[in-house]
Amino acid sequence: MWEIDDGSPMVAFAGDWHGRDTGLEEKLQRLSGNGITRLVHAGDFTICPDRSGSLFLDRVNSWAESTGIRIGVTSGSHKDWGHLQTAFAAGDGNPVEIRSHIAALPRGNRWTQRGRRFVSYGGVASIASKSQVTDQSWWRDEIPTPAEFAALEAGGTAEVMITHDSPVPGTPKVDAIRRSSNHWSDDALIYAELGSRGITAAWEAIHPDLLIHGHFHVQDEITMVSGQRIISLAAENEPGNVLLLNLDTLQTNWLEETDD
Repeated sequence: MWEIDDGSPMVAFAGDWHGRDTGLEEKLQRLSGNGITRLVHAGDFTICPDRSGSLFLDRVNSWAESTGIRIGVTSGSHKDWGHLQTAFAAGDGNPVEIRSHIAALPRGNRWTQRGRRFVSYGGVASIASKSQVTDQSWWRDEIPTPAEFAALEAGGTAEVMITHDSPVPGTPKVDAIRRSSNHWSDDALIYAELGSRGITAAWEAIHPDLLIHGHFHVQDEITMVSGQRIISLAAENEPGNVLLLNLDTLQTNWLEETDD
């Protein structure tokens, strides 16, 4: 079975890559130089069965293999959820190996590394344009189901949670983006709010020390009154796309802050 846990004291997290591989080889090499062997991606990675998706996966897998890094992917939005759900069903709730060094993490997937409990809970209510076609360019399975939430809640708490969407409230920059989204239709905003309520309920149920997410493409973080932290990851080659976590201390730093 594909395993993300290797006992390493450090884990990396990355925000949205959108199937764009420019700069990723250098990024993985830099992570390897910092002793990283595991990276958890926070969604909008691109796992699609078409030609461009396959080429992206092949390239990233080649670089991951050469650097000794395994990548676990929390799913995002605007991806072929039909393809993913079929793979998850066949995998019986376990990570699904997409390539030798890349696996898709089903919703509610849990693991323990260095005594820290992790949970991945992917998906988001994406604001789709009216031109998008159900189950072709937009997938109804992008939102967690009540059954998936019930299973997540039944699994108990975790210290580190990886999502694509953000709970409400989130980081200051994410909350500002949400406040400025009034140019969308009322129906689109209601749909997005439905998704954010689900992620908020998951955040409250799991009560992690640290939640890491993508989706909004901004680098930001906040420490709540409870002491819990939320960190938002930027996209692609923007500063703040990759975060490093020390599992012994739960201290974090950005890849840009590390020495070459």
